[in-house]
Amino acid sequence: MNQFAGRDHAGPEQMAGEPGRSRAEASGLRVALVGAGTIAAAHADAIRALGGTVAAVVDPVRSRAEALARGSGAGVFETVAALVDSGAAPRAHVLVPPDLHQAVASPLLKAGIAVLVEKPMAAGSAACRALQADAAAGGAALGVNQNFPFYPAYRRLAAAVRAGQIGRVRQVSCRYHMPLRQLQAQQLSHWMFRTPLNLLLEQAVHPLSQIDDLLGPADAVRVMAAPPRQSDTDPGLVTDYLIGLRCGPATVQMHVTLGESHALWDLSVHGDDGTITADMVRNRIATDRPGRWIDAMDQCLTGLALAGQTARQAAGNLLSYGIGVAGLGGRRDPFFLSMRDSIAAFHRACDAGTPRPDGAQGARLVALCERILAEAGIATDPPARAAQPAMPRPDRVDAAILGGTGFIGRHLVRRLLAADKRVAVLARNVENLPALFDDPRVERVRGAIGDPAAIEDLAGRSAAMINLAHGGGDGRAGVEAAMVGGARLIAEAVLRQHCPQLIYVSSIAALDLDDPKAVVTGATPPSPEPDRRADYARAKALAEIALLAMQREQGLPLIVLRPGVVVGAGTSPFHSGIGFFNRETHCLGWSRGTTPVPLVLAEDVAEAILLCLGRHDLSGRAYNLVGDVRLTARDYIAALGAALQRPLRFHPGSGLGWYADDLAKWGIKRAAGRAVTRPSLTDFRSRGLLAQFDTADVKRDLGWAPEADRRRFLDQAFAGAVQRDGD
Repeated sequence: MNQFAGRDHAGPEQMAGEPGRSRAEASGLRVALVGAGTIAAAHADAIRALGGTVAAVVDPVRSRAEALARGSGAGVFETVAALVDSGAAPRAHVLVPPDLHQAVASPLLKAGIAVLVEKPMAAGSAACRALQADAAAGGAALGVNQNFPFYPAYRRLAAAVRAGQIGRVRQVSCRYHMPLRQLQAQQLSHWMFRTPLNLLLEQAVHPLSQIDDLLGPADAVRVMAAPPRQSDTDPGLVTDYLIGLRCGPATVQMHVTLGESHALWDLSVHGDDGTITADMVRNRIATDRPGRWIDAMDQCLTGLALAGQTARQAAGNLLSYGIGVAGLGGRRDPFFLSMRDSIAAFHRACDAGTPRPDGAQGARLVALCERILAEAGIATDPPARAAQPAMPRPDRVDAAILGGTGFIGRHLVRRLLAADKRVAVLARNVENLPALFDDPRVERVRGAIGDPAAIEDLAGRSAAMINLAHGGGDGRAGVEAAMVGGARLIAEAVLRQHCPQLIYVSSIAALDLDDPKAVVTGATPPSPEPDRRADYARAKALAEIALLAMQREQGLPLIVLRPGVVVGAGTSPFHSGIGFFNRETHCLGWSRGTTPVPLVLAEDVAEAILLCLGRHDLSGRAYNLVGDVRLTARDYIAALGAALQRPLRFHPGSGLGWYADDLAKWGIKRAAGRAVTRPSLTDFRSRGLLAQFDTADVKRDLGWAPEADRRRFLDQAFAGAVQRDGD
């Protein structure tokens, strides 16, 4: 059952404001946000930018709803039923995963509440039709947040085309070659990776919405799909399509490639009298129209005109970025502007009342994605993985892994199974996981480190709790609450339930590594001044400090492991520990790149965790997991470039240079009245990983033997990236 659709009632303590206020009495733009995930913050910002109010937040995880509602006076609810009963808002934005859109939006629409659904409209055409029927029955407006027809570059293109600047439109070409962070990291538990249709609905719908907006519905479709990519975690995933459409008198050629290393998204409209191209990545357009001169002169003047257009827009984008960073004029980034204007258009249409938004375009786009798959001969839903026999909930497991579906977690589960251990894995999403999680010795538990009931249950029946969870969180306080609060919650459950062991997987980021003369061992304490560190490093240090205090004062059975720069199959080799990758082909070094980087293979980290199991004699100890192959950042980039056959470049930097740059940005933001954390030289020098590591303690105490052969190390470090590059 979907968690949003249950029925409960909000008491007075759940409403900040006027709990008895009816929808008829509401004035101004008052909106409920249903779903407090990542995109919800952008919706909240857009509503405020429009002068409206977030009147309520609904999420089954109450802490997430409260975090989003904090400071706004919004009511907090755990179910849609409670929101409907409260009458807190006459309009709602549905921001839950697409497979829940119908179940969540339906009761709202039936209650007469206008609903804006985040794209895609639903997970299939049948669900779209059901939503349209519910909207008609409830007399409510139904919209879909297809924000990219409101993207600034596209809007300028569409305005020029509609003004007749290039005559009649004959042909449109679109290239949508985009990276996917989750795909590159092989983290495929996201909804979009569950079926081929989901991937199109989540990604291809962006350019398709622009084409539909410009030309109207497609009345003919032809598709050719590339063979599916293959790996141990995404077998049969089709990411490359060549799509032909006919939209009235115009034809469209569209190339979609997902998981690319280089972002390219442009839309070219060819008419009788010229061509206009919009570059969505760089937010600019170029208009190419013939002039009145002879060919040679016309080509020269046209080229100069195109150069001028590019220069003016590039300078304008840079200026907007600077103003936005300084906080002088509100958010001005193109994505936010598209979100704001899309949301504004829906609410203007609701205010106008005639015609009432009915979700027609959203339903068309879902149907078009289904047709694209049908034309390509790809099943909407792939063959189901062979079901594993139902296993009873075990009374005892050898290890409970929190964050076990992530990069290191997958390596750890594989290693524990090889050692014939029975494990429980706690994760927010337990669907669409690699096949190794189908093993009958793996218990999949849906939940998060902020879920006390799930943590308490696992601590009560596990021989060891292994905390690999990243925690998440927004901003300094949010990161601390998630990471430190989650670590404390787990430790307290371990103590209450008398769990024999807690292994906290921290990071060398918790240490101050700014002194090239320092020799770091497991006994080196976490940063003594964590507030001088960036959010992630600070939270890791604070978590270690809190847990080690609990070990000393309450006997917490704790071992702390601090992996170095972890590489291996299942994650991107463009690791932030090497440098800042503003582009994959350019690594901006945190330092000169001449000191050894504390690299370690994910397989070796998993081996160290396994060796810790049952070692109760090591309680209170901390160990740094750094391998024996320690390339410099320059050497790493050279080796990676050779493995991928790509022109990668390392650009040396310095902690002082990074600090000066960030200090200047901080000064501008402070001058504009923004509350921001002052940068720290210690933090930027620590990112250069200048200190030396001595791992004799972990090798002695655990018998740990990380990979020492350079060639084998590099083969394993780049294995996944080389495989995907060759697909």
